[in-house]
Amino acid sequence: MTRYIEYIENISALELYEGLVGYGLFTSKFPDFLTSESFLTYSQNPRFPNQTNERDYVRYSGMRNINVPRPLAIPDPFAYANLCKYISSIWGNITDHFRNKTNTETHKVSRIHIRKFHNKNGLFEMNYKNFYMDGDPRQDIIIKSKYVAHADIANCFLSIYSHSISWALVTKSYAKANRNSGLWFNLLDTYTRNVKFGETNGLLIGPHVSNLISEIILTSVDHELVNQGFIYVRNIDDYTCYAKSHEEAEEFINTLAHELKKYELTLNSKKSKILPLPKADVINWVTKLNHFNFTNTYAAPGGKQGIRVKELQGFIDFSIELMLEEGGDASIINYAIQILSGKYLGVGATNYLVKTIHHLVLLYPYLVNYLDEYIFVPHSISVNEIQKIAKDMYEYGIRTKVYEACSFSIYWALKHNFNLGITTMKADSIASNDCIFTLLSFRYDKRHYTRTYLNEYKDHARNLQSSDFHQHWLYIYETLPLNEQLNEYKNMKRNGVTFIKNGF
Repeated sequence: MTRYIEYIENISALELYEGLVGYGLFTSKFPDFLTSESFLTYSQNPRFPNQTNERDYVRYSGMRNINVPRPLAIPDPFAYANLCKYISSIWGNITDHFRNKTNTETHKVSRIHIRKFHNKNGLFEMNYKNFYMDGDPRQDIIIKSKYVAHADIANCFLSIYSHSISWALVTKSYAKANRNSGLWFNLLDTYTRNVKFGETNGLLIGPHVSNLISEIILTSVDHELVNQGFIYVRNIDDYTCYAKSHEEAEEFINTLAHELKKYELTLNSKKSKILPLPKADVINWVTKLNHFNFTNTYAAPGGKQGIRVKELQGFIDFSIELMLEEGGDASIINYAIQILSGKYLGVGATNYLVKTIHHLVLLYPYLVNYLDEYIFVPHSISVNEIQKIAKDMYEYGIRTKVYEACSFSIYWALKHNFNLGITTMKADSIASNDCIFTLLSFRYDKRHYTRTYLNEYKDHARNLQSSDFHQHWLYIYETLPLNEQLNEYKNMKRNGVTFIKNGF
């Protein structure tokens, strides 16, 4: 069995810092035009400032699979780098904590956490295939079980109390009795608060360091549950417990709530449920989609399975039915298009897929994050078709104030090099007060228009710099020239650091 601690100990303090700073500043939920690789190099300079003041952060709203927004964030890079640098300096203490809190586990309870990946520099991704990477304990632990209990934490990251990090590391009583700000666990609390404007409630959603910090607390909860004999697995804040009786399943949920309360966390009562076994050992709709019978297929170029229009229609209709059965969970459509990305579609099937997805993404804007990877690129969708979807998504975003839709529309236009033909983009983006939308709009107009046309963007950046700098630091930094940068940002600009990927 691969143990949790083996993954953690396999990461050196330097690798931890490089992974979190160079590849974990921006969530993968953003349009893929940002990078912090050059900032990583700059941050490793011995003269890099030790920023110890609290800083505000960039807000971004990303749509969830159930069509409700999720608040995502980009921290101030200096506050973030110093948090990561401090964590790397106490990495031995933290790995000791993980070792002590997981050493009684008979299987790896936490399935999704930071780890080294083969041929990847980052240390975290939302990968629910970890059962196949780590070994799947469920077949063994389910044998004597008659019920399964499901539970998750209400607003987990947004509810984490920064002082509870110290409670998890050294116990609450010890932390309360030792409040000296220079103690290592209290410094971790301070650096964590610094990236969230000094607030004690909540971790930023998006930066990978938040996933590491949350594990400090959640493995402490695991330790108590495991020692009380409960058999379960956890995907971040999502628990699945296997029980011999309904009473034991109830006891798990009640005990979990009790242990979470010690860290000022609560269960999401709407998602707590107990079900009898047997049941499908993976999510039912995943099994159904994976085993959909594509009939009348053909051998296609590259060894792919060719799908005809009739079979494609059947598969998409089936996926939509499953989605509606699951209360409109658009991740089912996302999974379906992932399956289709590995198939070969002829002209007719491709046209049908594009028109269907064009319709669905306007109903379920959560899908906007996945179209390029699973539709546009693998099926070689024409620029003209991408342009049609982009224009409609942009108009939808302006009408509903879902600026993520506008941002992805501009991102597609930049990546696939087409003209959106939207004359109000500059005014729309500036009025939105959305950092990512405005930055992408600026990059788009910089490619298509003269310097004079860009002056309003720069005036907007100057206004924000004097009134609300840290909520828009990325836009201001990438828009204004060196001589107008402030403090440490000026020196960073002088050293040629950019957060924009080549080509954008």
